Amino acid sequence: MAAVRHEGVKRLQHPEAGLLELTYQSLELPLSQRAMHDLTAYTAEPGSTSEDRLKLLASWKAPTDTASSRTTK
Repeated sequence: MAAVRHEGVKRLQHPEAGLLELTYQSLELPLSQRAMHDLTAYTAEPGSTSEDRLKLLASWKAPTDTASSRTTK
């Protein structure tokens, strides 16, 4: 079974970052005769407002658990 590829543009409205216009490429990867994995990559046009907004979202991260990151001496 051959891999199937899809591509296009998605417009997503994020509640904090605003409108993101992202190019996507999706590749369906067969695992068996009945199962598939779908790998999708989203990118923003370099220098665009969407790139700035995507970088903003990427800069946000979940808080780390400081207790688990401490080392015992």
